[in-house]
Amino acid sequence: MTENGEATVIGADSYFRGELNFNAAAKIKGRFEGQISGKGELQVANGAQYKADVAVGSALIDGMIQGNLKALEVVQLNADGVVQGNITAAKMVMTEGAAFYGKCAIGPDGAVNKPSTAASGKPAVAPTKPTPTVTTAPPSTAAVAGKK
Repeated sequence: MTENGEATVIGADSYFRGELNFNAAAKIKGRFEGQISGKGELQVANGAQYKADVAVGSALIDGMIQGNLKALEVVQLNADGVVQGNITAAKMVMTEGAAFYGKCAIGPDGAVNKPSTAASGKPAVAPTKPTPTVTTAPPSTAAVAGKK
């Protein structure tokens, strides 16, 4: 929640379908289907169920998300939290008992809103390390001489 305690809240007995945008914080206790985007913290309450793609500042997950999750800062998957989808974030904390089914990109390069194209307008390509080349020589005749 924000410092002044204000947050957008969707109650446990609610079902929301559509697009949710918020600036400070949002806490969803019920069911949500659609897209969620926000600059602040998203709290997924225990028992909450999302079928949504999520892009937020940070996420605190005690319920279930079915969809991709992107966070500029941190994703915290608590013991009852479940994510079925890909996670992209700068940091991730996963408590024992949490479940995650998907792929993740965590670290400074994992944060969302990174440029996907170079200044030239061409797709950005991550630098790769050169692959070492291994050359093998045919067995020497001295090593094979002992065989008949």
